[in-house]
Amino acid sequence: MKYFTYFIIAVVTVAVITGFFIVGSPQEERLRRFDEQRVGHLQTLQYQILNYWQNKGGLPAKLSDLRDDISGFVPPVDPEKSGVEYDYRVIDEKQLKFELCADFARPSLSRMEAGYPKIARPIEPYSISENWQHDSGRVCFERAIDKEIYKPRKE
Repeated sequence: MKYFTYFIIAVVTVAVITGFFIVGSPQEERLRRFDEQRVGHLQTLQYQILNYWQNKGGLPAKLSDLRDDISGFVPPVDPEKSGVEYDYRVIDEKQLKFELCADFARPSLSRMEAGYPKIARPIEPYSISENWQHDSGRVCFERAIDKEIYKPRKE
Protein backbone atom coordinates (compact mmCIF):
# COMPACT_ATOMS: atom_id res chain seq x y z
CA MET A 1 0.00 0.00 0.00
CA LYS A 2 2.90 2.32 0.81
CA TYR A 3 4.41 1.86 -2.68
CA PHE A 4 1.05 2.46 -4.31
CA THR A 5 0.74 5.84 -2.52
CA TYR A 6 4.23 6.86 -3.66
CA PHE A 7 3.39 5.76 -7.19
CA ILE A 8 0.20 7.90 -7.25
CA ILE A 9 2.09 10.92 -5.88
CA ALA A 10 4.76 10.48 -8.57
CA VAL A 11 2.16 10.19 -11.34
CA VAL A 12 0.32 13.33 -10.19
CA THR A 13 3.60 15.25 -9.88
CA VAL A 14 4.67 14.23 -13.40
CA ALA A 15 1.22 15.17 -14.76
CA VAL A 16 1.36 18.63 -13.17
CA ILE A 17 4.90 19.30 -14.41
CA THR A 18 4.01 18.03 -17.90
CA GLY A 19 0.94 20.29 -17.88
CA PHE A 20 3.13 23.34 -17.23
CA PHE A 21 5.36 22.40 -20.16
CA ILE A 22 2.42 21.86 -22.52
CA VAL A 23 0.13 24.71 -21.45
CA GLY A 24 2.63 27.07 -19.89
CA SER A 25 2.89 28.45 -16.43
CA PRO A 26 0.24 30.76 -14.99
CA GLN A 27 2.80 33.60 -15.19
CA GLU A 28 3.38 32.90 -18.90
CA GLU A 29 -0.35 32.96 -19.56
CA ARG A 30 -0.69 36.20 -17.60
CA LEU A 31 1.98 37.85 -19.78
CA ARG A 32 0.25 36.64 -22.96
CA ARG A 33 -3.04 38.12 -21.70
CA PHE A 34 -1.37 41.48 -21.13
CA ASP A 35 -0.01 41.34 -24.68
CA GLU A 36 -3.47 40.56 -26.02
CA GLN A 37 -4.83 43.58 -24.15
CA ARG A 38 -2.06 45.73 -25.64
CA VAL A 39 -3.00 44.66 -29.16
CA GLY A 40 -6.65 45.37 -28.40
CA HIS A 41 -5.73 48.83 -27.11
CA LEU A 42 -3.66 49.57 -30.22
CA GLN A 43 -6.55 48.46 -32.44
CA THR A 44 -8.88 50.80 -30.54
CA LEU A 45 -6.40 53.66 -30.83
CA GLN A 46 -6.04 53.03 -34.57
CA TYR A 47 -9.81 53.21 -34.97
CA GLN A 48 -10.02 56.39 -32.89
CA ILE A 49 -7.25 58.02 -34.96
CA LEU A 50 -9.15 57.11 -38.13
CA ASN A 51 -12.36 58.52 -36.65
CA TYR A 52 -10.52 61.69 -35.61
CA TRP A 53 -9.22 62.17 -39.15
CA GLN A 54 -12.66 61.59 -40.70
CA ASN A 55 -14.23 64.14 -38.36
CA LYS A 56 -11.48 66.77 -38.17
CA GLY A 57 -9.51 66.37 -41.40
CA GLY A 58 -6.12 65.79 -39.77
CA LEU A 59 -4.21 63.42 -37.54
CA PRO A 60 -4.14 64.08 -33.80
CA ALA A 61 -0.87 65.57 -32.55
CA LYS A 62 -0.91 63.30 -29.49
CA LEU A 63 -3.07 60.50 -28.13
CA SER A 64 -4.63 62.71 -25.49
CA ASP A 65 -6.28 64.65 -28.37
CA LEU A 66 -8.50 61.59 -28.84
CA ARG A 67 -10.07 62.06 -25.41
CA ASP A 68 -13.79 62.70 -25.75
CA ASP A 69 -15.85 63.54 -22.68
CA ILE A 70 -19.16 63.13 -24.52
CA SER A 71 -18.53 59.57 -25.72
CA GLY A 72 -16.44 58.82 -22.65
CA PHE A 73 -13.40 57.73 -24.64
CA VAL A 74 -10.13 57.92 -22.76
CA PRO A 75 -7.00 56.62 -24.53
CA PRO A 76 -6.05 53.32 -22.91
CA VAL A 77 -2.76 52.82 -21.10
CA ASP A 78 -0.55 49.76 -20.74
CA PRO A 79 -2.41 47.16 -18.62
CA GLU A 80 0.70 45.91 -16.86
CA LYS A 81 2.58 49.17 -16.34
CA SER A 82 -0.05 51.27 -14.66
CA GLY A 83 -0.44 54.70 -16.23
CA VAL A 84 2.15 54.24 -19.00
CA GLU A 85 0.77 55.56 -22.28
CA TYR A 86 1.34 53.92 -25.63
CA ASP A 87 3.65 55.72 -28.02
CA TYR A 88 2.18 57.52 -31.00
CA ARG A 89 3.96 59.49 -33.68
CA VAL A 90 2.82 61.18 -36.85
CA ILE A 91 5.19 60.12 -39.62
CA ASP A 92 3.70 62.07 -42.53
CA GLU A 93 0.67 64.33 -42.09
CA LYS A 94 0.02 64.65 -45.86
CA GLN A 95 0.09 60.91 -46.49
CA LEU A 96 -1.73 60.28 -43.19
CA LYS A 97 1.02 57.98 -41.89
CA PHE A 98 1.46 57.34 -38.21
CA GLU A 99 2.82 54.69 -35.89
CA LEU A 100 1.64 53.13 -32.66
CA CYS A 101 4.15 51.44 -30.35
CA ALA A 102 3.98 49.17 -27.32
CA ASP A 103 6.30 47.02 -25.25
CA PHE A 104 5.35 43.34 -25.49
CA ALA A 105 6.34 40.65 -23.01
CA ARG A 106 6.23 37.73 -25.46
CA PRO A 107 6.12 37.24 -29.23
CA SER A 108 2.63 36.71 -30.59
CA LEU A 109 1.57 33.15 -31.30
CA SER A 110 0.89 31.93 -34.81
CA ARG A 111 -2.42 30.19 -35.43
CA MET A 112 -0.73 26.80 -35.28
CA GLU A 113 1.07 27.62 -32.02
CA ALA A 114 -2.22 28.77 -30.56
CA GLY A 115 -3.72 25.38 -31.43
CA TYR A 116 -5.90 26.37 -34.39
CA PRO A 117 -5.94 24.43 -37.65
CA LYS A 118 -4.98 26.37 -40.78
CA ILE A 119 -8.54 26.47 -42.06
CA ALA A 120 -10.13 27.60 -38.81
CA ARG A 121 -10.51 31.19 -37.77
CA PRO A 122 -8.90 31.89 -34.42
CA ILE A 123 -11.26 32.71 -31.61
CA GLU A 124 -10.38 34.52 -28.42
CA PRO A 125 -8.01 34.45 -26.66
CA TYR A 126 -5.58 34.25 -29.60
CA SER A 127 -7.27 36.32 -32.31
CA ILE A 128 -4.34 38.58 -33.18
CA SER A 129 -4.58 39.18 -36.91
CA GLU A 130 -1.56 39.00 -39.17
CA ASN A 131 -1.02 42.77 -39.21
CA TRP A 132 -0.68 42.83 -35.42
CA GLN A 133 1.92 40.06 -35.16
CA HIS A 134 4.79 41.11 -32.91
CA ASP A 135 8.02 40.03 -31.28
CA SER A 136 8.80 40.62 -27.64
CA GLY A 137 10.11 44.02 -26.63
CA ARG A 138 9.27 47.38 -28.16
CA VAL A 139 7.32 47.03 -31.41
CA CYS A 140 5.96 49.83 -33.59
CA PHE A 141 3.16 49.39 -36.10
CA GLU A 142 3.23 51.83 -39.00
CA ARG A 143 -0.17 52.66 -40.44
CA ALA A 144 -1.48 54.87 -43.23
CA ILE A 145 -5.08 55.97 -43.72
CA ASP A 146 -6.27 55.33 -47.28
CA LYS A 147 -8.20 58.44 -48.33
CA GLU A 148 -10.04 56.47 -51.03
CA ILE A 149 -11.47 54.00 -48.54
CA TYR A 150 -11.90 56.30 -45.52
CA LYS A 151 -13.33 59.56 -46.71
CA PRO A 152 -13.75 62.60 -44.45
CA ARG A 153 -17.27 63.10 -43.15
CA LYS A 154 -19.12 66.15 -44.34
CA GLU A 155 -20.89 68.31 -41.79
